[in-house]
Amino acid sequence: MDAVNRTVMVRARLLAGWVGAGRPVTGKGVLRPVDIPAAAAAMGVDTPPKARTAADVEVLHRPWVAAQAMGLITVGAARATATAGPAGDQLEAWWTALLAVLRAESHDRRGEGAVVLCRTLLAVLEDEPPVDELEDRVDERLRAADLWQFGAVFEAFRRGVMPVDGGLEVLAEFGAVDAAARLTALGRWAGRRFAATTPPPVTPDLPASELLTRLAPLSEQDALRQARRWLVGRDIDEAVAEVLSAAEVGTPAARLAGVDLVGALGEAMRPAWQAALERPMLAAHARAALATWDAVEDQWEPSEADRSWLAVEYALAVEDPEERYYLVQDFGGLAVVEASGHPGAPGLRDALAAAGRPPQRVYQLKIVLSDAKPPVWRRLRVPASIPLDVLHHAIQAAFDWDDDHLHTFEADRRRYSDPDIALDDCEDETDVRLAKAMAREGATMTYIYDLGDCWEHRILVEKIDESEESDAAAIMCTGGRGDAPIEDWHSEDGEGTTPFDIDAINRRLEALLGVPT
Repeated sequence: MDAVNRTVMVRARLLAGWVGAGRPVTGKGVLRPVDIPAAAAAMGVDTPPKARTAADVEVLHRPWVAAQAMGLITVGAARATATAGPAGDQLEAWWTALLAVLRAESHDRRGEGAVVLCRTLLAVLEDEPPVDELEDRVDERLRAADLWQFGAVFEAFRRGVMPVDGGLEVLAEFGAVDAAARLTALGRWAGRRFAATTPPPVTPDLPASELLTRLAPLSEQDALRQARRWLVGRDIDEAVAEVLSAAEVGTPAARLAGVDLVGALGEAMRPAWQAALERPMLAAHARAALATWDAVEDQWEPSEADRSWLAVEYALAVEDPEERYYLVQDFGGLAVVEASGHPGAPGLRDALAAAGRPPQRVYQLKIVLSDAKPPVWRRLRVPASIPLDVLHHAIQAAFDWDDDHLHTFEADRRRYSDPDIALDDCEDETDVRLAKAMAREGATMTYIYDLGDCWEHRILVEKIDESEESDAAAIMCTGGRGDAPIEDWHSEDGEGTTPFDIDAINRRLEALLGVPT
């Protein structure tokens, strides 16, 4: 299978050659509108005479995304530069580029519409239906297999209707279908790859152990959506008993999936949790669940031993070595692991020792209050390992606000917020570290404070440093401009802004975060 000489792949290499030693990019990491004609000429394609942003020009943006995915181009805070590119499996590079382009063409909030559409389209094309039946066949398969993703498909490729034409267009550019919408060898390979990496939908006849295996890699919200399909028509008490029995003997990741599922069913599951107190692998989880309803009496308040046990559980459920390291540090380090009594503690200790300490990266962030006139911004240096809830408190300190209002983060079309508030379509900000939400220089994220007034901030990663120094854990303000507005201000309150004072900001950071600046 020739994965190299396909339209998008050829254009990606030509574009990387044009980028060369460096080209300016916008704050969103795309070429400036003024450079669109030259980039298009380098690829030998035509573009519209005017464009608001290069991201709107498909013939340019798709190769741009593919080139980044394959490592042909690296995009920083202000410039893009060409790099050596993939030296390994070209078919794997093709697959990586295809997924990246499909995610970029998914304009739903979760960024999955084009992926789901093309995955389904490739499966339908295996049956070689007439072209004029494709939309109906795709619609039928989506309704049967991907009910909770169905709506996202209509936001793929900005088509507004069932976007089969958009899917065929991209698949043709990647050589997965021919001009007659027939599968090529690459298309058949991609269909098998999608099938292998996409678990079949959850159905009521699944054993509870298989259910938890399917739910484990999903976010809590996605897992609950899928689990509801399994619960349909079941006696809830019997179903929960099955889930907890499977969780007790499952992997830590499967156990946490079961615990989260039963926890989402609420206080009605109190008897099930009380029964779980007799199960050694579930007792700490059960006490933690019961404590949420009996907090006043402290009857079930988890002990230090419980907390150590749960720390090991959560660390064992994490596959990424860096995330596992920082999670253990958050809980108190190796001493907590050793004191847990968890049967998985020796294996966790050995895994941590084998992986070693990860690089101590420090992010330089520029946080700009959007639409403020005159401009208001702050520059912070923060450890890459902090979770987003800590970044939230740092922003509050940087602008001298009181944290009296709701807030959200949004990065790569995923939203995060305070888990105690449970905003719709928001994931737990305490579970996501800055390095994961913003993985590279030039990455951006949106922070909104006060969902009524909607004070929107744009967060830019200006620079990433590696540090072995002791101050790598510090959070500090290193610059800024403009006086911050006062929240809930009324005219009788006097001045409506707080002057920028870097020393005062750093004192607040130290007081609020407990980390010396």
